[in-house]
Amino acid sequence: MARPRSEEKREAILAAAMELVAEQGLGAATAEIARVAHVPHGSVFTYFGTKSALLNELYVALKTELSETILEAMPGDGDVREQLHHLWVCWTGWGVSNPSKRRALAQLGVSDQITEASRKAAAVVAGPAVAVVNRARSTGALRDAPLAYVGALVETMAGTTIDFILHDRGNAEVVRDAGFEALWQALR
Repeated sequence: MARPRSEEKREAILAAAMELVAEQGLGAATAEIARVAHVPHGSVFTYFGTKSALLNELYVALKTELSETILEAMPGDGDVREQLHHLWVCWTGWGVSNPSKRRALAQLGVSDQITEASRKAAAVVAGPAVAVVNRARSTGALRDAPLAYVGALVETMAGTTIDFILHDRGNAEVVRDAGFEALWQALR
């Protein structure tokens, strides 16, 4: 009879994969992931089946964490600028507080190993945040641009802002606020 799977081991494997993808990229070896997770190498495959399945679960988990952070305490349906500002502050704050998670997510986001199903699952969780961006751009220069393109612009602006904050924490608030104003002007 097979032993029951441990949620603790599964989470340790995901955490190790996140750390190593952030440091080494998508070529991080499953043997190294197992070593960092303090589990036997075969456990990676017991819990995830394939490395690709592991990377897809990690992608969805990181996207879900980011989305939940953004959506927590989101202001009501009123002022779109206020909602977008909340989104921006939470997103950049998450990225600054979790640089390894952000680097891993960036690597995974451009990987052809991430399936359409995983991208759709992450998009469902992010749906309310995407709706805020869509409302913000509804009367601006980007109103007719594909939403995926607008989302990529927002993501790039957030990433650039996070990078600058990480390199100059003394100006974090100034950079964050300037990034938001640039985003607002781009969308409106």
